[in-house]
Amino acid sequence: MSNFSFIDNSILRANLDRTFDHILELLPLSESKSYKNKLVLASSFRKTIIIHTASIIEALLLWKLKQKINKNEVTLGKEWKYFDIKIIYKINDSEEIIAGRRKKVIKKIDSLGFVRIIDLCEKYKIIDEKLVQEIHKIRGLRNKQHISGLTNVERTYSKSDLNLIFGVTRKVKKSVIS
Repeated sequence: MSNFSFIDNSILRANLDRTFDHILELLPLSESKSYKNKLVLASSFRKTIIIHTASIIEALLLWKLKQKINKNEVTLGKEWKYFDIKIIYKINDSEEIIAGRRKKVIKKIDSLGFVRIIDLCEKYKIIDEKLVQEIHKIRGLRNKQHISGLTNVERTYSKSDLNLIFGVTRKVKKSVIS
């Protein structure tokens, strides 16, 4: 039986179930007494669980967003493209006063990043502001996979990190089902 039986797209549902199965395989390893003295290995399992679980959150939100707006493209509220720019006055090498034409950015819904999906889900009232903040915490944990952008030595991941992400996932699932 699927943990995502409410998902009408059979491919998405199967991929969500497979990712959930990966999490279920890794979870006992992350808590195993065999790895008690191998903190890096247990932390690595937890990091992988965080990445997989964040992917589930992102997929659930995108699925619900697609249902809500029922279009292949979405207009981004705060992003603009600028055309026919004319420099009116140059203040210095990094500032100018300009005139021109601007148009709101339209993106294909399947090419949206996690941060845009979160913003649009808030805009369309799929999730509330409190859940938005929690999901951004998860996104921050997930983004630690991009090691080139880290400003500190990566920390170890704990059982409390997993409790946080699992709690947020339950809230997201509840929000997209209703």
